[in-house]
Amino acid sequence: MFWIKRNVNLIIENGVIRGQNIESGESVTIECKALVHPRTLMGDFFGAEKCIGEVMNKLAPKKFLLQGPTVYIQLLDKIEGGVTNVEARAFREAAVGSGARAIFVPKTTRALSSDQLLMRRFSNWDDA
Repeated sequence: MFWIKRNVNLIIENGVIRGQNIESGESVTIECKALVHPRTLMGDFFGAEKCIGEVMNKLAPKKFLLQGPTVYIQLLDKIEGGVTNVEARAFREAAVGSGARAIFVPKTTRALSSDQLLMRRFSNWDDA
């Protein structure tokens, strides 16, 4: 069976989600109040899930008989002590709730290129 590949890259920083459909190059940036918190990157799980869903619906809309997209979530905010596995797990769960088929959360402090993501040249939060 023929499947259309849909890959979405989400770069999440303090209060902002930048998304890109890797195949088409289309991009979207939205502000998200759920991502503003003094000690963590995610302040409100349900609000973050809604924002992630909004970006995914703009870049890879749900269509009948199409699988959900593969989502790469890059957590790039400069939080003291870095991102914890609990936060990585929360973002993974928010993406699942937004309709993602497969989710990868690279352990990185800088944005990765589309080629690095598609070739999976990164270490993943396996324990998340």
